[in-house]
Amino acid sequence: MEIAERDISIFQIEEVIKERRNLLVRKKKDLDKKTKINDYLISVKDDYDKYYNYILNEKQKQYNSMLLLRDYLSDIIATDKLVDEELRGAKHEQKDIILEIDKLKKELDELIA
Repeated sequence: MEIAERDISIFQIEEVIKERRNLLVRKKKDLDKKTKINDYLISVKDDYDKYYNYILNEKQKQYNSMLLLRDYLSDIIATDKLVDEELRGAKHEQKDIILEIDKLKKELDELIA
Protein backbone atom coordinates (compact mmCIF):
# COMPACT_ATOMS: atom_id res chain seq x y z
CA MET A 1 0.00 0.00 0.00
CA GLU A 2 2.93 2.29 0.65
CA ILE A 3 3.98 2.29 -3.02
CA ALA A 4 0.45 3.12 -4.18
CA GLU A 5 0.30 6.07 -1.79
CA ARG A 6 3.66 7.29 -3.04
CA ASP A 7 2.52 6.98 -6.65
CA ILE A 8 -0.63 8.96 -5.85
CA SER A 9 1.47 11.66 -4.18
CA ILE A 10 3.80 11.84 -7.16
CA PHE A 11 0.85 12.10 -9.53
CA GLN A 12 -0.67 14.91 -7.45
CA ILE A 13 2.63 16.80 -7.39
CA GLU A 14 2.97 16.42 -11.17
CA GLU A 15 -0.55 17.79 -11.63
CA VAL A 16 0.22 20.83 -9.43
CA ILE A 17 3.42 21.48 -11.39
CA LYS A 18 1.52 21.20 -14.67
CA GLU A 19 -1.19 23.60 -13.45
CA ARG A 20 1.39 26.15 -12.33
CA ARG A 21 3.30 25.88 -15.59
CA ASN A 22 0.08 26.44 -17.51
CA LEU A 23 -0.74 29.41 -15.28
CA LEU A 24 2.66 30.94 -16.00
CA VAL A 25 2.19 30.45 -19.73
CA ARG A 26 -1.24 32.12 -19.59
CA LYS A 27 0.17 35.00 -17.54
CA LYS A 28 3.02 35.40 -20.02
CA LYS A 29 0.58 35.67 -22.91
CA ASP A 30 -1.53 38.14 -20.94
CA LEU A 31 1.55 40.23 -20.15
CA ASP A 32 2.54 40.20 -23.80
CA LYS A 33 -0.75 41.92 -24.58
CA LYS A 34 -0.62 44.34 -21.64
CA THR A 35 2.95 45.53 -22.25
CA LYS A 36 1.78 47.01 -25.51
CA ILE A 37 -0.38 49.34 -23.42
CA ASN A 38 1.75 49.79 -20.28
CA ASP A 39 5.53 50.28 -20.57
CA TYR A 40 6.05 49.62 -16.85
CA LEU A 41 5.20 45.98 -17.33
CA ILE A 42 8.12 45.37 -19.66
CA SER A 43 10.51 44.26 -16.89
CA VAL A 44 7.88 41.86 -15.50
CA LYS A 45 7.29 40.52 -19.00
CA ASP A 46 11.04 40.02 -19.46
CA ASP A 47 11.15 37.91 -16.28
CA TYR A 48 8.27 35.76 -17.52
CA ASP A 49 9.95 35.43 -20.91
CA LYS A 50 13.16 34.19 -19.27
CA TYR A 51 11.31 31.63 -17.20
CA TYR A 52 9.17 30.58 -20.16
CA ASN A 53 12.27 30.09 -22.32
CA TYR A 54 13.94 28.13 -19.53
CA ILE A 55 10.96 25.76 -19.28
CA LEU A 56 10.79 25.42 -23.04
CA ASN A 57 14.52 24.61 -23.29
CA GLU A 58 14.34 22.06 -20.47
CA LYS A 59 11.38 20.30 -22.10
CA GLN A 60 13.20 20.28 -25.42
CA LYS A 61 16.29 18.74 -23.76
CA GLN A 62 14.12 16.08 -22.11
CA TYR A 63 12.45 15.34 -25.43
CA ASN A 64 15.80 15.04 -27.24
CA SER A 65 17.19 12.77 -24.51
CA MET A 66 14.19 10.48 -24.73
CA LEU A 67 14.60 10.28 -28.50
CA LEU A 68 18.23 9.21 -27.98
CA LEU A 69 17.15 6.56 -25.49
CA ARG A 70 14.49 5.30 -27.88
CA ASP A 71 17.02 5.02 -30.70
CA TYR A 72 19.54 3.31 -28.42
CA LEU A 73 16.98 0.72 -27.33
CA SER A 74 15.95 0.17 -30.94
CA ASP A 75 19.58 -0.52 -31.83
CA ILE A 76 19.95 -2.95 -28.93
CA ILE A 77 16.76 -4.78 -29.88
CA ALA A 78 17.87 -4.97 -33.52
CA THR A 79 21.20 -6.62 -32.69
CA ASP A 80 19.46 -9.79 -31.41
CA LYS A 81 22.13 -10.21 -28.75
CA LEU A 82 19.62 -10.10 -25.94
CA VAL A 83 18.16 -13.09 -24.15
CA ASP A 84 14.37 -13.43 -24.38
CA GLU A 85 13.83 -11.93 -20.94
CA GLU A 86 16.15 -9.02 -21.66
CA LEU A 87 14.44 -8.47 -25.00
CA ARG A 88 11.02 -8.32 -23.33
CA GLY A 89 12.39 -5.87 -20.78
CA ALA A 90 13.95 -3.71 -23.48
CA LYS A 91 10.71 -3.66 -25.47
CA HIS A 92 8.78 -2.69 -22.34
CA GLU A 93 11.24 0.13 -21.64
CA GLN A 94 10.93 1.23 -25.25
CA LYS A 95 7.13 1.49 -24.87
CA ASP A 96 7.57 3.56 -21.70
CA ILE A 97 10.02 5.86 -23.45
CA ILE A 98 7.68 6.32 -26.41
CA LEU A 99 4.85 7.22 -24.03
CA GLU A 100 7.12 9.74 -22.29
CA ILE A 101 8.15 11.18 -25.66
CA ASP A 102 4.49 11.66 -26.57
CA LYS A 103 3.84 13.33 -23.21
CA LEU A 104 6.82 15.68 -23.62
CA LYS A 105 5.81 16.50 -27.19
CA LYS A 106 2.32 17.41 -25.99
CA GLU A 107 3.78 19.63 -23.24
CA LEU A 108 6.08 21.34 -25.74
CA ASP A 109 3.17 21.93 -28.08
CA GLU A 110 1.13 23.44 -25.22
CA LEU A 111 4.02 25.74 -24.28
CA ILE A 112 4.56 26.91 -27.84
CA ALA A 113 0.86 27.40 -28.67
